[in-house]
Amino acid sequence: MAITQSGTSITFNDSTTQTTAPVNTNANVNSVSAGTGISVNSTTGAVTVTNSGVTSVSAGTGISVSGSTGGVTITNSSPAVSYSAGNGLSLSSTTFAVACPGANTVGSYVLGSGYTSSYATFSYNFGSNYSAGSSNGQVGLVNSVNGSYIGGLSGTWKWMAGSVTWPGSCPTFVGSAVLCRVA
Repeated sequence: MAITQSGTSITFNDSTTQTTAPVNTNANVNSVSAGTGISVNSTTGAVTVTNSGVTSVSAGTGISVSGSTGGVTITNSSPAVSYSAGNGLSLSSTTFAVACPGANTVGSYVLGSGYTSSYATFSYNFGSNYSAGSSNGQVGLVNSVNGSYIGGLSGTWKWMAGSVTWPGSCPTFVGSAVLCRVA
């Protein structure tokens, strides 16, 4: 059987004709543009498309990932945050609030006094700490009616008034100051 070919047609010896579409051996892309994470070597012609973004991800310490490729969610699975309340603060979960400390507790304030007796010389200095009691160089409370020293405190208190020195020429010194309990 004789077959002839002409252009896009093939003719068989029984006069049957078959027409075919031409095969384009130079088939190229007319236009392409790269998006996020994609690169191309050319926008027309023979184009090579390359993934230039992340192709995989893995979790490190304290991090979790929903997958290693594709649409991935990265989460901090163990936040390294700790909270603690200092003097005069309270803490509930992650919320701080100003707290009023109880009387005679660390962080509380009083109008108190220094105590020196027996003609002793002693200095109370701004910002210095003194123990509570009724001996020379200690601090306590003062009777608001007659100004006498009554003690009544415990712990260690910071002298929050100007520095003062008792010269020891009188039997007892009662000097008032704001005191803050520090321990």
